[in-house]
Amino acid sequence: MISWMGLASTLRGQSSVHILLRTGADKLIRYSTLSQPRQEAESSGGFFTLLWSLTAGILVPVLVILIGLMAVLLNERGLGGPSTQLGTYLAVPIPPAFAEQAALVQLTELVGLSIAVAAAFSLAIWLQRRSADSRAGRIARALHTRVLSQSLRSAELEGAAAQHLRAQRLIGEQLPSIQSGLSLWYRVIPRSLLTLLGCLVVALLVNPWLALLAIVSGILLWQLFRRFREDDQTELNQWEVPRMRNRMAELVGQAPLLARLQSPGLADRTFGNELELLYRRLGERDSRLARIWPILFLAISASVAVLVLGLGVNLFQDNHSLSLPSALVLGLSLGAAVVAAGRLLSLAAHLHISSEASDSLYHYLKRSSEIAPSEQRVGLSGLQENVEIAGVTLIESTGQPILSHLSLKFAPGTLVALLGTETVSTKALSELLMGFGMPAEGRVTIDGVSLRDIHPQALARNVMWIEPDGPIWDGTIYENLRGNDDTITNSEIVDAVTAVGVFDRLQRLPEGMNTMLTAGDSILDVESTYAIATARALLHRPPILLAMEPPPPAEHLAEDPCLKVFRKLVNAGTLVITLPKRLETLRYADRVVLLNGPRLAGEGKHAELLGNSDLYRHLNYLLFNPYRHQKHTP
Repeated sequence: MISWMGLASTLRGQSSVHILLRTGADKLIRYSTLSQPRQEAESSGGFFTLLWSLTAGILVPVLVILIGLMAVLLNERGLGGPSTQLGTYLAVPIPPAFAEQAALVQLTELVGLSIAVAAAFSLAIWLQRRSADSRAGRIARALHTRVLSQSLRSAELEGAAAQHLRAQRLIGEQLPSIQSGLSLWYRVIPRSLLTLLGCLVVALLVNPWLALLAIVSGILLWQLFRRFREDDQTELNQWEVPRMRNRMAELVGQAPLLARLQSPGLADRTFGNELELLYRRLGERDSRLARIWPILFLAISASVAVLVLGLGVNLFQDNHSLSLPSALVLGLSLGAAVVAAGRLLSLAAHLHISSEASDSLYHYLKRSSEIAPSEQRVGLSGLQENVEIAGVTLIESTGQPILSHLSLKFAPGTLVALLGTETVSTKALSELLMGFGMPAEGRVTIDGVSLRDIHPQALARNVMWIEPDGPIWDGTIYENLRGNDDTITNSEIVDAVTAVGVFDRLQRLPEGMNTMLTAGDSILDVESTYAIATARALLHRPPILLAMEPPPPAEHLAEDPCLKVFRKLVNAGTLVITLPKRLETLRYADRVVLLNGPRLAGEGKHAELLGNSDLYRHLNYLLFNPYRHQKHTP
């Protein structure tokens, strides 16, 4: 329960100035959190952003003073020289030429000047917003590019699959948060800070005691509101009440079972106790919430009453220095200061989120200095003996294992399927053969040569990978299939696409095999792009082929022509490693490797694993049973 006495004891020994300085220090600490992206080279060219920001910040107190002058003019039917007093210490000089004019002319000129200032303020706000968004966009684009470059380097340590998961969070969540935080920073700093200080100075010059009284009242009200809000966000609402409701739901489900026990009424008593506790907690919360707004309203009313009394004391004195126009200037300046402070608090709240994103991003980017380049020593002439993975442990940058103490051997001329409970682990295992991922323990060798000692270009010539999207690059179908090998003839290409069953489909395209393709083009479906990639492998006959299958097509296929191509490659000595999405591939494989998370859980033929592995049977049910989602009727 919060009371005025509790609030007073909380604030005892703390002056209002101390509270203000402490709050400001907390905000400034939060403001410094985006210093890293603001130091990027792309953040240069901020002169105009700063110019528009300073202009907009200064024009607000200027506009307040102009409104005060108009109020004095209307109250006294004209402005005389040499100055006009708007408060105790605020005297605005009046040019003699202006003072000699008629009151209506003075009012017209002041109104015109005010409109000009308001227009200049609006223009400055618009230009500042455009400049701020442009700077934030440039920085964010540069960071996107750095993420790509870093992922290429990090792939050598962690594997490409781990980079995909990291990039999803960086690009999907953290970079947008950083960009919006930067834009808000450039729009608020220093404009709102300058407006806040300028308006506070104007208020203090009008009447320092009333201004200080208003500031102290505002700080006390803000502290009171924060206390109420913190109490309203207790774990009672965040955790305890949902937990009690879940417990009651469990009791409802257990009631039929509890009814069969020898103790009668057990379910009723237990449920009644939970129900009583829940509504006692809810009653306490409702009672507290019912007191919040009345207390806040009473506090605001008391603050307003004190300010009105202070204003009356100044107005009713014989030699008062505060007039109604001065009171108007005081109110407007304090109102503008509150708006500026609100924008600063809004920035602080946003930066509290975007700072975490910035720290995470730069922690990822800074690891580039820790990544050693690949050793480029020897070449590779095919696969003669085997690929050996000996005691390999691969760890993600967060410390989570991707592969753990894995030992396998793959011989040439075999079709191996990798199946696991986590896609990142099976993909990382296949990517090891492309040189992605630096094991924390163990080693990967091809014909006895460590993968780290093989030139990356040699790996690229001997290890080919295909996926549902191809990959497809910009060029004709002929160029996508031929690649860089000009010795492959068009007739060989036609034979290859015929072998994978898409020749007729490709011939129906606008320009047949000469149709231009682009990455991500919707002119081809997934089956066609995967078939083109499989035909490319048939034409190039790599010693090692890594294939990520697409899901099965909607229509049933009597036999998969791509699997027949894989068998042809296997018979020619290629080691084919697949990440299967089709049951037929598991049945067709010479060997299935089963992973449970990062660890090896079993290996053998499909029929053998079905007979001796519960995990394998469960995965087959989840992945390949078409009736698993159907409801069973009694």
